[in-house]
Amino acid sequence: MSGRKSKYVLETSNTKEIKVWSVAIYIRLSQEDSDNGEEKSESNSITSQKALLNEFIEEHNDLIIYDTYVDDGYTGTDFNRPGFQRLLEDMRTGNINCVLVKDLSRLGRNYIEVGNYIEQIFPLFNIRFIAINDSVDSFKNPTSANTILVPFKNLINDEYCRDTSIKIKSALNGRKKKRRIRRGICILWIYKKSR
Repeated sequence: MSGRKSKYVLETSNTKEIKVWSVAIYIRLSQEDSDNGEEKSESNSITSQKALLNEFIEEHNDLIIYDTYVDDGYTGTDFNRPGFQRLLEDMRTGNINCVLVKDLSRLGRNYIEVGNYIEQIFPLFNIRFIAINDSVDSFKNPTSANTILVPFKNLINDEYCRDTSIKIKSALNGRKKKRRIRRGICILWIYKKSR
C-alpha cells in the first residue's frame, strides 16, 4: 500500500525529493512613495518589484507562484490592506506555504506587527518567509529571520514612516499658513482699492 504524497514535494529523477513551495508574492507601495500623481494603472515601483520577485522565482525551481498580491497606494503601518488580507486568507486555507517580498518594509512599516508576523504567525502556519534584499529566508537560513538585524530594520522602517508623516503634516501646515497670508493680503488690497 503506497502512502499519500504531499502536494509540496517534487520527485526528481534520482529519487531525491525536493520540497516545492506554493508562493504568495506580496507587493506594496504607499501613496507617499507613488509616481507623483501620474495617472497609471500601476506605479513604476510595483512593476519593478514584480520583475525582481519573478526573476527570483525563475532562479529557484522549488518555488511555484500561487498568486501575486498587490497593495498599490496603501500605507505599511496598517495591515488591513485588501491584498494582504487576501494573502492571509490563502495562508489560513493552506493554499500557500511561502511569502515572498522585496524587503521587510514591503511587508509593513509597523515594527510590532511585522515582528509578530515574522516571529509568530508565519511559523504558526508553517509559512516560509523570504525578504530578498534583506537576505531573510526562514527555511534555508532560519537564523536570518531571528537575528538582531531584523528588528532593527523593522524599527528603522517604522521610524521612517513616522518621520515622513511629520514632514507631510509640517508641509501641509506651511501651505495653510501661506494661504492665510495670501488671503489677508488680497483682502487688504481689495480694501485699499475700494477706498
